[in-house]
Amino acid sequence: MSEQSFADDDSRRPLHPVTIDICTACRHSEDPAGDGRVLLERVEALCADEDGITVRPIECMAVCDRQVTVALRGPGLWSYVLGDVNAEHDGAELVAAARAVAAAPHGVPKLRDRPPVFRKGVICRLLPPPDHDENKTQDSSAADQVPAPDQLS
Repeated sequence: MSEQSFADDDSRRPLHPVTIDICTACRHSEDPAGDGRVLLERVEALCADEDGITVRPIECMAVCDRQVTVALRGPGLWSYVLGDVNAEHDGAELVAAARAVAAAPHGVPKLRDRPPVFRKGVICRLLPPPDHDENKTQDSSAADQVPAPDQLS
């Protein structure tokens, strides 16, 4: 399946809510608006009719050597920090990446379901935060249920 067809595929509606955090301090070009702000506006426009995807500006994500920096995250899901996102060209792929995270168990999509900006831009992925409800116990086996990166192809 091509990245473009995935981005336009309505049969894969999000199972989980996902937030796209975009660093608005990131700036590669001389554009006074800044590349992060340009990307934010484009992604907000692309997500205007999306169910379950929220876009949020972050003043600085402190990953200045990989501008523009973006995070994909959702409750109970693995989170991803992406770098080198191109404000001019990667907006639709970023939305497709959010859809892939939303549609995947635990928020870990298979490699074939990840658009190029997601495959090449991952700086790190983070475990979901532990459940802070003292009446529940942390299920440490949840991380063991998520396939290793080499098992995702």
